[in-house]
Amino acid sequence: MEKKYIDLHIHTTASDGLLSPEKVVELSRELNLSAIAIADHDTVDGFQRAKVKASAVGIEVISAVELSIAYKKIDFHLLGYLIDCEGEEFRKKIASFRQERILRGEKMVVKLNELGVPLHIDSVKNIAGDASVGRPHLADALLKNDYVKSYDEAFTRYLGYHAPAYVPKRYLTPREGIELIHSVKGLAILAHPGTSHRDELLVDFMEMGIDGIEAYHSQYDNFLIKHYISWAKKYSLLYTGGSDCHGRGHEILIGKVKVPYRCLDMLKEAKKSKFGG
Repeated sequence: MEKKYIDLHIHTTASDGLLSPEKVVELSRELNLSAIAIADHDTVDGFQRAKVKASAVGIEVISAVELSIAYKKIDFHLLGYLIDCEGEEFRKKIASFRQERILRGEKMVVKLNELGVPLHIDSVKNIAGDASVGRPHLADALLKNDYVKSYDEAFTRYLGYHAPAYVPKRYLTPREGIELIHSVKGLAILAHPGTSHRDELLVDFMEMGIDGIEAYHSQYDNFLIKHYISWAKKYSLLYTGGSDCHGRGHEILIGKVKVPYRCLDMLKEAKKSKFGG
């Protein structure tokens, strides 16, 4: 029997990715993926567009979102899977995150101006288009206007965590993020724990109600993949995975991580058990 693979962590132009939702679906189908999740930051607009395209080309697209959380002064990302995107309170909350991203972008532009970089917020918004404004859009604007010579320089010189134009964003607490995802009958998965190197905090997240962890990721080696699968099984957690593709750089990461379809089966079974239906 032919093995079925999936990619449950892909970003699009709806947030900070370079590929449109439609292009992501097309590429995923060409790569013979059985299912994907559009996991954009603080928005489900990309999923809605991908779903329409997916019905035409014959690939499964599941609803997802990626939220920013902070715990003990450390930034984490929280993935919500199989969420009800139509929940009114959820959409209001997501809309507020989008507005906060715009305000944050404006504050970083002010800082850039104070540093002698005459970037205008309209330049950033034009690049972002309908997407939620993020630092990658500011980096692209700096590059487009020749204020830096590379995308990496934009972050190193101006936008990185310890750079002079950086403005921290408002983070949810882990409990707030988990409860928000559960409120729309979704499953809360801690994204790429292997990139934070703080495994000792995973138990804390469990106590707050997390449903699982991301055990497959493009930045993991085989050791880390096995480590997080074993960890999830030990504590009876779900485990998922994906490329975390943003379309930047010289390589499209979609499908590069071999995530078995069984991970999606587990998500579906867990949702049914947790919320019924």
